[in-house]
Amino acid sequence: MVKLIVSDIDGTLVGDGQGEGALNPEYFEVIHSLVKRGILFMACSGRQRLSIARLFRPIADELFFACDGGSDIYDRDRLLFAKTFSREIAAELIQDASRVDLCDVMVCGTERAYCRSADSELYHWMVDGYGYDMAAVPDLVHDIKDDIVKVSIYHKNRAEELTDPWFRPRWQNRVKLTLAGIQWLDCVPKDAGKGAAVAFMQEHFHILPSETVVFGDNQNDMEMFTLADRSYAVSNAREEVRAAAAFECRSYEEDGVLEILKQL
Repeated sequence: MVKLIVSDIDGTLVGDGQGEGALNPEYFEVIHSLVKRGILFMACSGRQRLSIARLFRPIADELFFACDGGSDIYDRDRLLFAKTFSREIAAELIQDASRVDLCDVMVCGTERAYCRSADSELYHWMVDGYGYDMAAVPDLVHDIKDDIVKVSIYHKNRAEELTDPWFRPRWQNRVKLTLAGIQWLDCVPKDAGKGAAVAFMQEHFHILPSETVVFGDNQNDMEMFTLADRSYAVSNAREEVRAAAAFECRSYEEDGVLEILKQL
């Protein structure tokens, strides 16, 4: 019997950067029906809570949100789980991220997200596309008083390549690094991540891997796959992600996850 369904968003349910109105409205009806049957549904994404809530607005009060790459979990407005960086690690991480050539930096706190310029491509994409609550601050190290849950390095199509020479080797044993699409390298605390979020839900609600279904498309989803007997990669997923999943479904453009949810 299925008791928990967890799905990534970008590249799995909708295209990268799509905001409110992008999700097929049929998802709302099907997920509502599953929740009425006692199944927990959690959207697990690198997005912040506000962005996820807007995407799922008609049923937002019925879902759990694992936000910022699995660093925090919300039940409506109630924070259930959060992993944050120490001030010292956050400062060093932000300073190094800011030195990666050609890239921009987004810092995510428990209250909102932050970047360096309101005129940047990153700012407009996150606010106008994803629907983020974001502030531009002159100094990402000293001007943020929020508890920091994620630092993301952004380039429109070369994040993996540009962070490879020195940033990832320098930080790979100190924080959890995961690629999220071609645009992002996400840095979260070692004990955070999407796998940690799924594990928390399973322990908190006494749910087994055999009772868990997960969906994803990228490297940051693979750790969820190890915690669910029924793991699905969408057909547009990275090759290594499809290989790691137990099953494959149609692409997000073909509403592949919706098809499986209907079967459930």
